[in-house]
Amino acid sequence: MSDFLLAFLAGGVLLASVAMWARSIKRVEIPDSRSPFVIAWFIAFSLGVIALLGDPGWLGGLLAAMATFGSTFLLFTVAISKQKLGAEAIRVGDTIPGFSALDENDQTFDSQSLAGHPVLIKFFRAHW
Repeated sequence: MSDFLLAFLAGGVLLASVAMWARSIKRVEIPDSRSPFVIAWFIAFSLGVIALLGDPGWLGGLLAAMATFGSTFLLFTVAISKQKLGAEAIRVGDTIPGFSALDENDQTFDSQSLAGHPVLIKFFRAHW
């Protein structure tokens, strides 16, 4: 297999996995296991390094370097993120603790004003 093809494949694996991850985030369907993504990023990294060790040409080298850098960044962010639920985490159906915050008009909003009304409060935390 040519080094350029390996570089192209590395970029494709990285791009496809990032697109799938972005799609799941957009739908707020964060997967419970990041293992398939980690495997894909490791494959992209490996293919990129193998391509760079050969002679992929300038375009292949650029693709391989981007795939290697991108997958290294994503693997690093997964390695340093400890996103585990604590025992005090709020679960679906739980009563929310009292809080206050600013709304879109810079007015103070108090959670107690929601008492007796069905409410959906959605907190989004980025997942790498």
